[in-house]
Amino acid sequence: MKQNTFKVTAISFLLMITACSEPLVVIPGGKLDGQVQPTPELWNQVADTIQVEMRSNDPYSINIWAAGLGPNLYMATSKDGTRWTEFLTADPNVRARVNGTLYKLNVTQVSDPEERASVIAAYVSKYELEADGEWVKDGQIFRLDRR
Repeated sequence: MKQNTFKVTAISFLLMITACSEPLVVIPGGKLDGQVQPTPELWNQVADTIQVEMRSNDPYSINIWAAGLGPNLYMATSKDGTRWTEFLTADPNVRARVNGTLYKLNVTQVSDPEERASVIAAYVSKYELEADGEWVKDGQIFRLDRR
């Protein structure tokens, strides 16, 4: 009896996850719901986690940490990237939900050392990261620009 209850619970949980289009913690989702709004002039109050939807022809969305620095919004990943970094290379147009509001943005990889240093400092401060950690020094940083 206990085994059947576990199976039913596990199957129900999996069905709920796959039925959702929204990303769930570390599980990617599909198209983000919401009405697109004009992009703010400043990204001063950015929640710890935002959702980013890429690949508009087959939407793929993720939850990710982000940092706002004045007029710029940033997200980052490890040096080697992840599954979604190749999606950004193929199509830099994304939609991001920040603080519950959806925006159309365009992703640019950041290579300028001064800009990278500013973003790294913002991440270290916001997320209490070790400043000399491998991700911090070598990670890929992306700026989400207005389109």
